[in-house]
Amino acid sequence: MKIKKLLSILTAVMLSVSMLTVSVSAVDPYTTYNYDAWWNAVPSQAGYEVVRTVTGADIGLEQLSDPSSEFFISENEPSSLNDAKDFYLSPNNEFYIADTGNNRIIKTDLEFNLLACYKTFPGSSSKHTVTDENGNEIEVDTDELKSPYGVFVDANDVIYIADRDNQRVVKCVEETKTSARILNEYYRPDSELYNSVSFYCTKVTVDAAGNVYVICPAVNKGAIMFSDSGSFVGYYGANRVEVTAEVIRNRLWRKIASEEQIASLTKSTPVEYANFDIDDAGFIYTVTEVANASTDAVKKMNPAGNNILEKTADNDAFGDQISVTYNGTTYATRLTDIYVSDEGFINILDYTSGRIFQYDERCNQLLIFGFDQEEQRGGFSNPNAIEGYGDNICILDGRNNDITVFGLTEFGGYVHEAIKLHNQGLYEDAYEIWQEVLKRDGGFYMGLVGTAKALYNQEDYKGAMKYSRLSFYAKEYDQAFEANRELMLRNNFTLIVVIVLVLIVVMIVIKQLKKRGKIPQKLIATAVGKIADGVKSAVGKIGKGGKSK
Repeated sequence: MKIKKLLSILTAVMLSVSMLTVSVSAVDPYTTYNYDAWWNAVPSQAGYEVVRTVTGADIGLEQLSDPSSEFFISENEPSSLNDAKDFYLSPNNEFYIADTGNNRIIKTDLEFNLLACYKTFPGSSSKHTVTDENGNEIEVDTDELKSPYGVFVDANDVIYIADRDNQRVVKCVEETKTSARILNEYYRPDSELYNSVSFYCTKVTVDAAGNVYVICPAVNKGAIMFSDSGSFVGYYGANRVEVTAEVIRNRLWRKIASEEQIASLTKSTPVEYANFDIDDAGFIYTVTEVANASTDAVKKMNPAGNNILEKTADNDAFGDQISVTYNGTTYATRLTDIYVSDEGFINILDYTSGRIFQYDERCNQLLIFGFDQEEQRGGFSNPNAIEGYGDNICILDGRNNDITVFGLTEFGGYVHEAIKLHNQGLYEDAYEIWQEVLKRDGGFYMGLVGTAKALYNQEDYKGAMKYSRLSFYAKEYDQAFEANRELMLRNNFTLIVVIVLVLIVVMIVIKQLKKRGKIPQKLIATAVGKIADGVKSAVGKIGKGGKSK
């Protein structure tokens, strides 16, 4: 009986341990890292964790094929997402999802409960002639969407849709739970300035004045800009050409080469945008989907189209700093979407790795989170879009056909709280919070920098030098070193003056006695040595921060 009882206890303990193991492993589903002062990837605490995954069933898309539902469209209407390319959180806190493969726009609340599904669009011109990428004219039926790639919604719930394969941007408002009435349509600009034969638009955003900005992959002059009425205004904020050795060589060669040789050269043209976002102040942030792009990879543009992004970080690159080779294929950062939170945090989605790179408003690296399917089952396969609300970040996956919601961890909360105080210049207020960050990740770069600044403001210059040295923050170290030297001189001014005066008097006395021959040369040398040792000892005391009494 005792043996059976013992076995039962052991079995219960083993089951408890296994259940505990499962629950613990679910808390941190992916490896996290950050970059140190030398831009080497090092392990770090997780700033975000997965709190929810949303599918078509969670949204309630089965109602679209239910004849008894107010959302009924048809009995064959798909009940899951299909290659969704974009989603947007409106100023009224409602999500709009561009369900690209199903040619529809889905509207939900913050909890992802279905509110509407726009499938038909009364008010369209019905038929329209467009030109495909091969230069062939084709007629499209625009009563319905055809591969909508992008969506934007303003404060008045006016919806703008980049209807890619119909080569138009649709401006519309809700008419019923399953249809939206078209107010205006923006087609290929009829202007000599627009030199592309097609208008395959993929993303759209609108400013407070009603100006419409459109991204077309075939256009590298910047965003295509329309007035509210639909008139073509021009281009907005083109990227610069990255100056490389090849670009310089080609420019020099063009001065002496023949026309045939010039035609064979690689053209130096700017790269088109991949996506953009607009913040509450009306500034447009753009992101360029180029592997390891360093020139204009991320921009913050004012109404004039000038990049005003404040970049205080030493590193110019966004995303991962190095390429990774896996199974013979090299994967490098591809920045595919950007989301700027209400608090100014810049979140950039990397299509290649499925990771999100978060920066503050000054482009200091804060947190890295997310994962791809090659790294772990359940990761991202086609991460197409990023959006957020409150402290949550949401990723739309076009192949998994779901939305993953990340919530801020305790560590991430400390980082956010500290960096907000830090960027306001409240270094001392941020000090205690940075200590909480460093308790969890002793090598967190901004934690070391923030602590150094706080100690500097507290006139603890030696402490500031220590943390500046740990973070390799040369500017702050130099300032702390100079301030520490000035403090040392100020605290020991009397002692320094006394030593100098004593030395002067001693040298005068020795000089006079030497002239009279009253002091042997050997005795002079001994006396000078003793004095030098005494001065050296006093200077050492001062250097250690000793104060004169």
